[in-house]
Amino acid sequence: MNEIIKAEHLEKIFGDQKAVDNLSFTVHRGETLGLLGPNGAGKTTTIKMLIGLVKPTRGVAIIGGYNVQQKPIEAKELFGISPQELSFDHHLSLIEDLYFYVRLYGLSRKEAKERVRETLKWARLENHAEKIGYQLSGGMQRRLLMARAMVTDPPILFLDEPTTGLDPQARHALWDYILDLKERGKTIILTTHYLEEAEMLCDRVIIIDYGKKIAEGTPDELKHILKVENILTIKPRNSISQRVIEEIKEFTGVEDAIWHDSSLKIHLKDEYVLELIISRILKDAGILEMDIKRASLEDVFLHLTGKELRE
Repeated sequence: MNEIIKAEHLEKIFGDQKAVDNLSFTVHRGETLGLLGPNGAGKTTTIKMLIGLVKPTRGVAIIGGYNVQQKPIEAKELFGISPQELSFDHHLSLIEDLYFYVRLYGLSRKEAKERVRETLKWARLENHAEKIGYQLSGGMQRRLLMARAMVTDPPILFLDEPTTGLDPQARHALWDYILDLKERGKTIILTTHYLEEAEMLCDRVIIIDYGKKIAEGTPDELKHILKVENILTIKPRNSISQRVIEEIKEFTGVEDAIWHDSSLKIHLKDEYVLELIISRILKDAGILEMDIKRASLEDVFLHLTGKELRE
């Protein structure tokens, strides 16, 4: 696959804060790359450097072979963006909004009208074409932002937290639109702090924390970092002593044990050790709740950073 996006040692410093720290990666044509991290990790700043809205303190952003800082017009013709922030003109209807946007790219009136019609139909907003953006539901507003990104039919799309603020039902509905874009062969960079979203939509994921890349790979490759398939979570009745936690770590069949958020998360290599673990914790602290599940990207993030993604 050909490289169509390239970040080379990107760095951005605001005052005394390093928002992005020596970040490098490539995205291949037709690939969906997820930038995964908590709020404030540097995901949006990275996107803004890639599209030319923020000048890097150091490093280079390349889109379709064009240095974004040196050839901004050529680079911007290749992508559309759905920003995290909702922004609508309070005087323009949806059809006027999209028409104005697409005309900025030099299409003729006839071509622009056709693109707007097709895009409204794709976003299932054709029955709301005369409404103003703020009159739409949250899910429709997010679809309008994606329609803006799509209206010029660019090969590259930047989707910055495209489902933020949506309830689970609306979020899952928006996934269908993103999956359709993938089927159309679009190259996508998606920022998110939803683990399930990254697993569902992304071919490859980069985990970012404090502006640094701490892991990269397919969702399955990242989960293999844990070297386990299952995670046992136990919420004890009383606090578990550090001595007991260290003792559990030494059990055959246990890869690791992490105390976090009033619970003990135990990475299991073999489930036969369950009875021994439960017996030991019952003796030391008692058990209020217990759950076992397959390892997820959230477990990977906790393992790498010592905190949950939502923090």
